[in-house]
Amino acid sequence: MSSQADRALRPADVPAGTWTVDGPASTARFAIKDKLVHTVRGSLPVTTGAVVTDVAAQVVSATVELDTAGIMTGNGRRDRDLLGRHFLDAGAHPRIVVEAGTTTTSDGGWTVHAHLSARGASCPLDLEVTPTTLDDEHVRVHVTGRLDRTGLGMRVPTFIVARDVELDVDLVLTRG
Repeated sequence: MSSQADRALRPADVPAGTWTVDGPASTARFAIKDKLVHTVRGSLPVTTGAVVTDVAAQVVSATVELDTAGIMTGNGRRDRDLLGRHFLDAGAHPRIVVEAGTTTTSDGGWTVHAHLSARGASCPLDLEVTPTTLDDEHVRVHVTGRLDRTGLGMRVPTFIVARDVELDVDLVLTRG
């Protein structure tokens, strides 16, 4: 993918149309305090998604899905715990889905008021989305946000696992 890295991209640089998320080329990372002392970092596979933009550089709709079974923190025991019913309940709910709601456009990107659905619950999630590279058929966007895990019904005490999960996602979108 040839890049327009020599200048900052703006939402207006992203052509209108339907964009498909390239799951294998995308990465979803998270960080959360464990026992409020250590930061645990991990990732989840991005499986699918789509983004629709219009000629006014507005996001019309956007959905991204993640595979809970693929969670990786570098600690097998922790990963199994995260897949269990106290956290992601992956056996009953194998996907995490993020759906965009209202979106505000600025010169630097989009602020997206989204909903994240996981473990049979849904909670609000504000995301900052910045286009970083672009060619004729692809756009890469960087997404950051903070999720309050208690909105998903995770009742693990905050002295064991912090309440907020930091999200850091790179999505590769293909025109189509």
